[in-house]
Amino acid sequence: MTPRDRSRAPRTRLPHGRPKPGPLREGPRAGRGGRAVGNMAAADLAQIADVDIDPHGVFKYVLIRVHAAPPSEAPAGKSKEIVRGYKWAEYHADIYDKVSGEMQKKGYSCECLGGGRISHQSQDKKIHVYGYSMGYGRAQHSVSTEKIKAMYPDYEVTWADDGY
Repeated sequence: MTPRDRSRAPRTRLPHGRPKPGPLREGPRAGRGGRAVGNMAAADLAQIADVDIDPHGVFKYVLIRVHAAPPSEAPAGKSKEIVRGYKWAEYHADIYDKVSGEMQKKGYSCECLGGGRISHQSQDKKIHVYGYSMGYGRAQHSVSTEKIKAMYPDYEVTWADDGY
């Protein structure tokens, strides 16, 4: 199989029929004037919001670990977990694909740690995290909940492993 044919090879499918995200194209350097991505990205890692979720409704979410450099090159502590959840997403992979693509353009690499659902009742100031992703498995809801609590300190934030 030639390199050109390999790029056209079908990606494996997740249980829900969506293609599984392929490996990120990454390297120790990006096009930023030849500077190493790891050094540049490590300084900016704190600038990435821990939580970005829709303001109301029930929707899918994913827990993503963002690395300042490719995981094999990142020193310990040069990564962070972020929570992303949106009503527009039909599949958890839709959220991960969008977020990882944006992060990759900024020189980061990502890995999906799992998913679930969020019920955000803004009028009642309640957020409930639950369920799982068919493609990525169950996110560690306790981690997601702690991040959400920090972002919404005046909310009642709960989680459960029940439900889909």
